[in-house]
Amino acid sequence: MSQRQIQSLEILSLSSADLREAVYKAAEENPALEIVRDKLESGVDLKKRSAGYDGTKISSLHSHALEEASDTFQATLESRADEKEPLQDYLIHQLNMLELTESEKSLGQHLIHNLDDRGFHRLSPISLLDSSDKNQNEQMLKRMMDLIQGFDPTGTCTSGPEESLLVQAKAKNAPSLALFILDGHLNFLDPPITAKAQKKIESFIQEQKSLFGYDTTKTDSLTVNEKTVEEAITFIKTLEPFPAGNFTSSQTHFVAPDIYIEEKGSDNGEIPEEELNKNGLYSAGGKIWRIKMANETIPTLSVNKDFINSLNLDGINKNEHRMMEQNIKQAKEFIQILELRKSTLERAAKEILRHQADFFIKGPGHIRPFLQSELANILEVHESTVSRLANGKYIECQWGFYELKYFFSHASSTSSTGQNTSKEAVLHKMEQILAEHQNDKKPLSDSKLCELLSAQGIQISRRTVTKYRSQLNIGSSYER
Repeated sequence: MSQRQIQSLEILSLSSADLREAVYKAAEENPALEIVRDKLESGVDLKKRSAGYDGTKISSLHSHALEEASDTFQATLESRADEKEPLQDYLIHQLNMLELTESEKSLGQHLIHNLDDRGFHRLSPISLLDSSDKNQNEQMLKRMMDLIQGFDPTGTCTSGPEESLLVQAKAKNAPSLALFILDGHLNFLDPPITAKAQKKIESFIQEQKSLFGYDTTKTDSLTVNEKTVEEAITFIKTLEPFPAGNFTSSQTHFVAPDIYIEEKGSDNGEIPEEELNKNGLYSAGGKIWRIKMANETIPTLSVNKDFINSLNLDGINKNEHRMMEQNIKQAKEFIQILELRKSTLERAAKEILRHQADFFIKGPGHIRPFLQSELANILEVHESTVSRLANGKYIECQWGFYELKYFFSHASSTSSTGQNTSKEAVLHKMEQILAEHQNDKKPLSDSKLCELLSAQGIQISRRTVTKYRSQLNIGSSYER
């Protein structure tokens, strides 16, 4: 393998946070490589890094500029005293004051440490359940999330600003129209002008009432007029979309999504695939999707123009000229490798979306069998490359935050229709059945569980049921 191939594989295997460090290290070591933009480094004038060639210190050209930018950023930080208390510490303190079981306390701590500096979930909350603790389940998860959402500041432990606003509104006994707007209709306030908002709300209600099967009880109790709309808007403006604004995060590391997958509507087949792809859209499972690569954490690089122009300066000997050309070549190759990583991730995301469309539409419990070797064949790369690609990379979708590894699963059973079912889907279905029958006088035996799975189209042996039940840390019918 060439040095470039080795470097490509190393870059591909890095998480977003590690890649960020690698980019800064490369820029510091190579004076021909320039960081022209970094969204996370507010306060740093990155343009200062184009210092030019002084004819004597090639290797120090970029490191000096980097040090100057670092000093600027550090000075900005040190000029303001930070007296904020870490959000996680404040929430943990409130959690510890309650009488909770060990399982509840442990889950609560995991939920709190999973919050970003705005108070929102990083990883999907369901992924925080401890499979070794049989007391932790989705019901406890919801209960603990509701509990933490009611802590001070109200509205943390939510998926984002819109859910946080709704939680805060419920806690403050908001006007019914404000609750209606915040419950999935915040777009009615774009712009937040009373007359326009009132017109949108009234049009929506009339349109919904004309639909067959629409539950009118949701809107019959609403009074929509200029006064109530204005009251709702005024109330909503008192809420805080980022409830953790007065706190800091006690965490020094972060996990950021590499890929965003968002549903954009139904696919009726009228738009050609070429036209969709041209606009960054893809068709899968009868839906249209947008796949967006996250670039916020990765600095933008270019080859330093001043460094290139310095090649023609007088007084540069052959060895210096050769070394400068090598720096420029390495800088170009490094930028190309970053682009290759991005395009490979995007292609992989497209195939994952195509194979796992049921998951992105219906959520957890609908993962289909899909092997890393299958993706490797589609991408025409080695299986080890896919393994590196899946390591530490995350997809964010409407169901939460998931590592790429989550979307690969072996076939575990065959359905009555002859289709393979993934192990993840079988485990999810087993948990649902056991939860539905948890209050039965006689606990379900593995044989009975096997029959119920079969009735739902999942053909699986009793021995496999026993093994999976054990992996879920659920005791036998005798132990329950």
